[in-house]
Amino acid sequence: MTADGVASITWRPTPPRATGTSAREIPPGGRPSEIRVPGHSDRIAATFQLMAALLEGADLAEMLTLVVGRARHMSGAHLAFMALPGEAPSTLVIDFPHGVNADHVRGLTVRVGTSAIGRVFATRRALSLRVATDPALKGLPPGPILLLPLDTGERTCGVLALAGRPGDIPFSPPIKRQLLIFATTSATLIELAEERRITRLD
Repeated sequence: MTADGVASITWRPTPPRATGTSAREIPPGGRPSEIRVPGHSDRIAATFQLMAALLEGADLAEMLTLVVGRARHMSGAHLAFMALPGEAPSTLVIDFPHGVNADHVRGLTVRVGTSAIGRVFATRRALSLRVATDPALKGLPPGPILLLPLDTGERTCGVLALAGRPGDIPFSPPIKRQLLIFATTSATLIELAEERRITRLD
Protein backbone atom coordinates (compact mmCIF):
# COMPACT_ATOMS: atom_id res chain seq x y z
CA MET A 1 0.00 0.00 0.00
CA THR A 2 1.17 3.54 -0.61
CA ALA A 3 0.23 6.45 1.63
CA ASP A 4 1.30 9.89 0.43
CA GLY A 5 4.06 8.29 -1.61
CA VAL A 6 5.49 6.21 1.22
CA ALA A 7 5.40 2.46 0.60
CA SER A 8 4.56 0.28 3.57
CA ILE A 9 3.77 -3.26 4.60
CA THR A 10 0.13 -4.22 4.18
CA TRP A 11 -0.42 -7.04 6.66
CA ARG A 12 -2.85 -7.07 9.54
CA PRO A 13 -1.14 -8.79 12.50
CA THR A 14 -2.64 -11.49 14.68
CA PRO A 15 -2.44 -11.37 18.49
CA PRO A 16 0.95 -12.60 19.74
CA ARG A 17 1.33 -15.83 21.66
CA ALA A 18 2.89 -15.67 25.11
CA THR A 19 6.69 -15.87 25.15
CA GLY A 20 9.47 -15.32 27.64
CA THR A 21 10.14 -11.92 26.03
CA SER A 22 6.56 -10.68 26.11
CA ALA A 23 6.08 -6.97 26.68
CA ARG A 24 3.83 -7.88 29.60
CA GLU A 25 6.99 -8.62 31.55
CA ILE A 26 8.41 -5.13 31.03
CA PRO A 27 7.88 -3.02 34.17
CA PRO A 28 5.93 0.22 33.62
CA GLY A 29 8.00 3.34 33.21
CA GLY A 30 7.92 6.44 35.37
CA ARG A 31 8.03 10.08 34.47
CA PRO A 32 10.68 10.82 31.82
CA SER A 33 12.18 13.33 34.24
CA GLU A 34 12.54 10.72 36.98
CA ILE A 35 14.34 7.87 35.24
CA ARG A 36 17.90 7.37 34.09
CA VAL A 37 18.28 8.52 30.50
CA PRO A 38 18.77 5.46 28.28
CA GLY A 39 22.26 5.32 26.88
CA HIS A 40 24.06 3.49 24.15
CA SER A 41 24.28 0.28 26.19
CA ASP A 42 20.52 0.27 26.91
CA ARG A 43 19.71 0.59 23.23
CA ILE A 44 22.21 -2.09 22.25
CA ALA A 45 20.80 -4.46 24.87
CA ALA A 46 17.25 -3.90 23.60
CA THR A 47 18.39 -4.43 20.00
CA PHE A 48 20.13 -7.68 20.91
CA GLN A 49 16.89 -8.89 22.50
CA LEU A 50 15.06 -8.23 19.24
CA MET A 51 17.75 -9.99 17.22
CA ALA A 52 17.69 -12.99 19.54
CA ALA A 53 13.91 -13.20 19.30
CA LEU A 54 14.09 -13.11 15.51
CA LEU A 55 16.74 -15.84 15.42
CA GLU A 56 14.63 -17.95 17.79
CA GLY A 57 11.73 -17.82 15.33
CA ALA A 58 9.54 -15.08 16.80
CA ASP A 59 6.72 -14.19 14.44
CA LEU A 60 5.86 -10.70 13.27
CA ALA A 61 3.32 -9.98 16.00
CA GLU A 62 5.78 -11.07 18.69
CA MET A 63 8.46 -8.83 17.24
CA LEU A 64 6.15 -5.82 17.25
CA THR A 65 5.07 -6.55 20.81
CA LEU A 66 8.69 -6.71 21.89
CA VAL A 67 9.60 -3.47 20.12
CA VAL A 68 6.78 -1.62 21.89
CA GLY A 69 7.68 -3.09 25.27
CA ARG A 70 11.38 -2.34 25.01
CA ALA A 71 10.78 1.20 23.79
CA ARG A 72 8.40 1.88 26.68
CA HIS A 73 10.90 0.51 29.16
CA MET A 74 13.76 2.58 27.74
CA SER A 75 11.79 5.82 27.65
CA GLY A 76 9.81 5.54 30.87
CA ALA A 77 6.65 6.24 28.86
CA HIS A 78 3.25 5.72 30.45
CA LEU A 79 1.91 4.21 27.22
CA ALA A 80 3.49 2.89 24.03
CA PHE A 81 1.85 1.64 20.85
CA MET A 82 2.26 1.08 17.12
CA ALA A 83 0.36 2.76 14.31
CA LEU A 84 0.30 0.38 11.35
CA PRO A 85 -1.10 0.61 7.81
CA GLY A 86 -4.83 -0.08 7.79
CA GLU A 87 -6.91 -1.90 5.21
CA ALA A 88 -8.40 1.36 3.93
CA PRO A 89 -6.07 3.55 1.83
CA SER A 90 -4.18 6.32 3.65
CA THR A 91 -5.15 5.09 7.12
CA LEU A 92 -3.21 3.83 10.11
CA VAL A 93 -4.59 1.59 12.85
CA ILE A 94 -3.26 1.70 16.42
CA ASP A 95 -2.24 -1.74 17.61
CA PHE A 96 -0.07 -3.46 20.23
CA PRO A 97 -0.68 -0.83 22.94
CA HIS A 98 1.18 -1.41 26.19
CA GLY A 99 0.62 0.51 29.39
CA VAL A 100 -1.99 2.78 30.94
CA ASN A 101 -5.01 3.64 28.76
CA ALA A 102 -4.12 0.89 26.28
CA ASP A 103 -7.80 0.04 25.77
CA HIS A 104 -8.56 3.67 24.90
CA VAL A 105 -6.46 3.56 21.75
CA ARG A 106 -6.48 -0.08 20.63
CA GLY A 107 -8.06 -0.31 17.18
CA LEU A 108 -8.28 3.45 16.70
CA THR A 109 -8.00 4.47 13.03
CA VAL A 110 -6.27 7.71 12.04
CA ARG A 111 -5.93 9.22 8.59
CA VAL A 112 -2.48 9.82 7.20
CA GLY A 113 -3.29 13.30 5.96
CA THR A 114 -5.05 14.65 9.05
CA SER A 115 -3.06 13.49 12.07
CA ALA A 116 0.39 13.96 13.59
CA ILE A 117 0.89 10.20 13.47
CA GLY A 118 0.10 10.24 9.77
CA ARG A 119 2.50 13.12 9.20
CA VAL A 120 5.34 11.13 10.78
CA PHE A 121 4.43 8.11 8.66
CA ALA A 122 4.38 10.14 5.43
CA THR A 123 7.44 12.33 6.04
CA ARG A 124 9.60 9.76 7.89
CA ARG A 125 10.45 12.43 10.44
CA ALA A 126 10.11 12.06 14.21
CA LEU A 127 7.81 14.47 16.01
CA SER A 128 7.47 15.51 19.65
CA LEU A 129 4.28 17.28 20.75
CA ARG A 130 1.46 17.33 23.29
CA VAL A 131 -1.40 14.89 22.87
CA ALA A 132 -3.92 17.71 23.20
CA THR A 133 -2.72 19.29 19.96
CA ASP A 134 -3.83 16.31 17.85
CA PRO A 135 -7.60 15.61 17.73
CA ALA A 136 -6.88 12.07 16.54
CA LEU A 137 -5.43 11.30 20.00
CA LYS A 138 -8.27 12.74 22.06
CA GLY A 139 -8.72 9.42 23.90
CA LEU A 140 -5.41 9.93 25.70
CA PRO A 141 -4.56 12.17 28.66
CA PRO A 142 -3.02 15.48 27.52
CA GLY A 143 0.62 14.65 28.17
CA PRO A 144 3.71 14.68 25.93
CA ILE A 145 3.99 12.18 23.09
CA LEU A 146 6.93 11.16 20.94
CA LEU A 147 6.22 9.76 17.46
CA LEU A 148 8.99 7.82 15.69
CA PRO A 149 8.92 6.47 12.12
CA LEU A 150 9.79 2.81 11.67
CA ASP A 151 11.87 3.65 8.62
CA THR A 152 14.02 1.04 6.87
CA GLY A 153 15.55 3.60 4.53
CA GLU A 154 13.37 2.39 1.66
CA ARG A 155 9.92 2.40 3.21
CA THR A 156 8.05 3.16 6.41
CA CYS A 157 6.59 0.14 8.22
CA GLY A 158 4.63 2.19 10.74
CA VAL A 159 4.97 4.63 13.61
CA LEU A 160 6.12 3.92 17.16
CA ALA A 161 4.43 6.19 19.72
CA LEU A 162 5.45 6.86 23.34
CA ALA A 163 3.14 8.90 25.54
CA GLY A 164 3.66 10.43 28.98
CA ARG A 165 1.23 11.53 31.68
CA PRO A 166 -0.35 14.94 32.20
CA GLY A 167 2.28 17.12 33.84
CA ASP A 168 5.23 15.14 32.49
CA ILE A 169 7.97 17.14 30.85
CA PRO A 170 8.61 16.49 27.11
CA PHE A 171 10.94 13.66 26.23
CA SER A 172 14.52 14.94 26.42
CA PRO A 173 16.83 15.14 23.38
CA PRO A 174 19.04 12.26 24.64
CA ILE A 175 16.00 10.01 25.07
CA LYS A 176 14.67 10.99 21.64
CA ARG A 177 18.04 10.35 20.01
CA GLN A 178 18.43 6.85 21.45
CA LEU A 179 14.83 5.92 20.69
CA LEU A 180 15.05 7.15 17.11
CA ILE A 181 18.08 4.94 16.52
CA PHE A 182 16.25 2.04 18.18
CA ALA A 183 13.18 2.61 15.99
CA THR A 184 15.30 2.61 12.83
CA THR A 185 17.03 -0.63 13.80
CA SER A 186 13.71 -2.17 14.81
CA ALA A 187 12.22 -1.34 11.42
CA THR A 188 14.86 -3.45 9.68
CA LEU A 189 14.24 -6.39 12.01
CA ILE A 190 10.47 -6.03 11.55
CA GLU A 191 10.99 -6.13 7.80
CA LEU A 192 13.01 -9.35 8.14
CA ALA A 193 10.20 -10.89 10.20
CA GLU A 194 7.68 -9.82 7.55
CA GLU A 195 9.79 -11.31 4.75
CA ARG A 196 9.99 -14.59 6.65
CA ARG A 197 6.22 -14.59 7.14
CA ILE A 198 5.66 -14.11 3.40
CA THR A 199 8.13 -16.88 2.60
CA ARG A 200 6.27 -19.26 4.90
CA LEU A 201 2.97 -18.39 3.21
CA ASP A 202 4.47 -19.15 -0.20
